[in-house]
Amino acid sequence: MESSVGLRIKRLRKDLGLTQGDLAGDQLSRAMLSLIERDLTTPSLRTIEYLSHKLGVSVGDLLGEIKDTSITSATSEDIKKSLNICTTLFKVKKYKEAETRLKELIKIEHVSFPEKWLAHKLLGQIYEKLDEDEKALVHFTESLYYLSSTDANEIVEVYYYKTLSNRKLGHYKDGIAAALNAAVLIESYHTKVDNLLQIKLLYNLALCYCRVEEFQKGLDVINRAIGIMEANEVTYSNGHFYMLKGLAELYMNKFAEGIVSTRGAIEYLDVNTHPERYLGSKINLGIILRKHNDIQDSLKELHECLDEALKADIPYITVNNYYELALSYLHIEDIKQAEYYAKCGLALVEPRSHLHGQCHYVLAKVLMKRGNYKQAFNEIKKSESIFQVQKNESWSALVLSEKAICYKHLNDHNNAFQSLLLANQMMLKKDMRLISTEIPVMS
Repeated sequence: MESSVGLRIKRLRKDLGLTQGDLAGDQLSRAMLSLIERDLTTPSLRTIEYLSHKLGVSVGDLLGEIKDTSITSATSEDIKKSLNICTTLFKVKKYKEAETRLKELIKIEHVSFPEKWLAHKLLGQIYEKLDEDEKALVHFTESLYYLSSTDANEIVEVYYYKTLSNRKLGHYKDGIAAALNAAVLIESYHTKVDNLLQIKLLYNLALCYCRVEEFQKGLDVINRAIGIMEANEVTYSNGHFYMLKGLAELYMNKFAEGIVSTRGAIEYLDVNTHPERYLGSKINLGIILRKHNDIQDSLKELHECLDEALKADIPYITVNNYYELALSYLHIEDIKQAEYYAKCGLALVEPRSHLHGQCHYVLAKVLMKRGNYKQAFNEIKKSESIFQVQKNESWSALVLSEKAICYKHLNDHNNAFQSLLLANQMMLKKDMRLISTEIPVMS
């Protein structure tokens, strides 16, 4: 048995693999904890209570004999202590250690429903942080079976995580369903749901709607979230919201509104904190300005963004910039500049990526402008093969339409007809409109 409170705290902290900073948290300075562990100061009862909670032990454990912190005895007190420990481990990002303890805990048959709920929720949060979202969804769903609480925030929080994990997995319709379940609860419960939680849920719902091309619904959700932020003087990822708002407006051909929203995103985003989002918004602004026929402003934004992307050394942003510059110069029929930037993109792009297919496509468009349909046809085939492997029917249909033009100018009218027919069939099968190459892929 240790002879002092300080040594007991130090031992428990090290057993959990926590640093002094981890244990101190936001209510105790690291310097003060160091003094306590070295017995150079006596902690107050309030400090003892704070540390005992984070260490998953009782106040008596810190003041007297240390008891086993494992859950092998499986008493109610042991289970509560273990959950406290796991909560602390999760907060300080010791995910694997928390996972091991939680997996043992959920096997115990007589764990109460509230504790089972918390254990499954924590496991789900751990797997979400580790990007193991399939596992995360299993535990978030399981946690709902044990959630006996009528606290709307607790229920909505689980649905938020289900929405988030589904979005990350690309299961956008499932994400929408989870978010709408939460929305029903928010509307039906009389207790107030935390504004920040509601805003985070709405962001993921809006993004899921946009991913399935329901842009008006996505825009409605974004405007609702912005309204909540303004009414409650809350800020949360405003730049991300306005970036998504601008994209939705771009897809809906609301170019004037999209310009305002995207400029708003750029004002909120910081190039050092969120370089990809900031530069992505700059590219989007260049695209919307081009669609709005403000071509000189479009080129200005894209060239400024290119300089910043090169400084930041973000290759895929740089390639995307080259691609959009090629399209902008093609728009004003500056074929020489368009070809230059298309080739710059191809020199830097990741092989067989989506952008690789786009760069071959825009170079084909340049060659068609030059009347060189044979070389253009070769570029189109390279683009086509990439989108076929990716099973991207929207882009495959678009490429086939351009391939039909090449066939026509090469006097192969039968293949021209067949390519155009196949492109139309693909569009009809998915009930989709022919996408514009000037519209970026949402990230």
